[in-house]
Amino acid sequence: MIKHTLTAAALATVLAIPAYAQSSNTPAAQPPTTAQSAPPAPAEKTAPPMNDKSPSAMPDKAAAPAATPDKSAAADTKADKKQAGFVQNQDSSEWRSSKLVGASVYGPDNKSIGSIDDLIVDEKGAIKAAVIGVGGFLGVGQKDVAVPFESLQIQRKQNSSSIDKITVTYTKDQLSNAPKFAYFQVQSNTTTGSGGMASPGGMSKPASPTGK
Repeated sequence: MIKHTLTAAALATVLAIPAYAQSSNTPAAQPPTTAQSAPPAPAEKTAPPMNDKSPSAMPDKAAAPAATPDKSAAADTKADKKQAGFVQNQDSSEWRSSKLVGASVYGPDNKSIGSIDDLIVDEKGAIKAAVIGVGGFLGVGQKDVAVPFESLQIQRKQNSSSIDKITVTYTKDQLSNAPKFAYFQVQSNTTTGSGGMASPGGMSKPASPTGK
């Protein structure tokens, strides 16, 4: 009886050893993970150095070309600059000196008091006065009187470039009694002293002893 018991115990021990070894070699169960680990970020690529021949340094062919100036507008501006300062047309309120000089002038009583002999122009280009020859006959005994150009009332012939009539508010008697107009004249030094000749600079030349 004891023999059978020992034999059964020994058999149970032999059978338990492999099971114990298998249980000790089995890894412990890992707890389940709830979140998946993120994949590693890709390595950042280093941009190659730029040079004159690199694509980044080359101009963008798709970019819009620079606006070019309008050649016609530039030509017009250039033409305007060439024409600047030039009078190209005569206005209807402007008069030609060739038409004014020689034209008869009438007083308020509609009687002729003379004719325009000349025009005086100032340094700014404006006509300052009109010189009217008053009195006389065919230029003999005539008196020159200058009146402001603004005092002339000029009428143009209809559909013509010629002057029809020029009138002033002065009467013939007023112009006859007006001061005479004197034209500018350069005074030359003609004083020679005692027989000397006047030089251009005003210095007189002494007379030659021989009279030559």
